[in-house]
Amino acid sequence: MWIFAVALVALYVMLAVVVRIAPDNGIDRSVAEWISGWDVPVLDATMEWVSWFTDLRPRLVLGFIAATGLALSGHHRLAALTGAVAAVIAVPVNGLDLYGGIVADRIRPNGAPFLAYPSGHTLGTIVQYGFAIFLAFRLGLGRRVLVPLVALLALPMILVGPARLLVGVHWSTDVLGAYLLGAATIIVVHLLFGIGERWLDGRGLLEDASSQARPQSAHY
Repeated sequence: MWIFAVALVALYVMLAVVVRIAPDNGIDRSVAEWISGWDVPVLDATMEWVSWFTDLRPRLVLGFIAATGLALSGHHRLAALTGAVAAVIAVPVNGLDLYGGIVADRIRPNGAPFLAYPSGHTLGTIVQYGFAIFLAFRLGLGRRVLVPLVALLALPMILVGPARLLVGVHWSTDVLGAYLLGAATIIVVHLLFGIGERWLDGRGLLEDASSQARPQSAHY
């Protein structure tokens, strides 16, 4: 799985290079013109709301609430691993985000003087909600809770990319790059959790409800 994560990051960097070479490419222009031709007020309003909901501040609030709930629920092992993994991935992911923007060196379609590549909204949403889906499986929840919860968490991940295109603040390649880097990050999260759990198991540390729930997840 490490190879797959590295391959996704390589594609992300290659796409940044392509954008640098051809910033005004036909694919981005065609997608932007196609979307600009839509005239559905309800859809526009919905995507504006999605764009707001997936901004950094609402995501920080939701992340704080989720982290607090996890810690207070007695899942100390899972909470500790979550904090450790989040700290480990924060610097490299943000570094790749910035590096991609510098390499691509392209402004946004609305003319805003900010680096367009990759879409920060999309990347942050993929990482945060993908992380949440991963934790939902680790909690060993029953199918009746797990299925609707995963569907609810996946919805912002699916909508954020189209929303950023529809509000006119990103190109299609910006969104694609964010999905590539976000997917690579979630794979690394899974791998780091495995490393962390093996380390804790070898020392008999933090045995709690989360470690007892893990075998149940195999039934779902």
